[in-house]
Amino acid sequence: MNSILSEKLAKASVDARYLLSRGYNREAVVRFVGDRYLLSKEERLVIYRGVYDPITALIHRRKRVSRDFIQRKTLAIDGFNVLITVESALSNKPLLLCDDGFIRDISAVHGRHTLSDITLSALTALANHLSKLNPKQVFFFYDSPVSHSGDLAKLTYEILTKYNVACEAKAVKQVDSEVLKSGEIVASSDYAIVSRANYVYDLGGEVAKELNPTIIKL
Repeated sequence: MNSILSEKLAKASVDARYLLSRGYNREAVVRFVGDRYLLSKEERLVIYRGVYDPITALIHRRKRVSRDFIQRKTLAIDGFNVLITVESALSNKPLLLCDDGFIRDISAVHGRHTLSDITLSALTALANHLSKLNPKQVFFFYDSPVSHSGDLAKLTYEILTKYNVACEAKAVKQVDSEVLKSGEIVASSDYAIVSRANYVYDLGGEVAKELNPTIIKL
């Protein structure tokens, strides 16, 4: 993972910010700077998830809420997004402190997830954290096309209720839309959700910080 701290990645980040600020497509920007600096797949993922133009970064920052804001409000959670961030912290994988203030993992996980002891530990850490926030209701949504997402939803419900968190957990086809319409506040670091939400709590990042992970700022 030393490549994350490389000089070429730092330079690529500067170029990417500039191009994004000029309105270029994110995928095209990552491809361009990735090819120019001969970045690895992992390094390109760092750019894709971590680098934002200043205006977008500011908009995202203004949507973020503190833990006190959640008291007695409904919280809709992007399940896999949050869970994988916490699992990464528990697995001693580095996390990114991104330009918009969110903490994101750099796990190249697309449409797959494996239930493990780490999953149980991550859900327990999430339940413990949520119990201290005193939300009115928590909704956990997982992507139903992912294997065992129904089992994961059931496990999530069981663990959160043990911590006296009022919770519903389910596997759904369209997580983004369910999250956005179900809570006064959303918990996700996914761009597609953050960009459309009014209030966002970086649940994955806040729980991860409690686990003392390696957090890298570009």
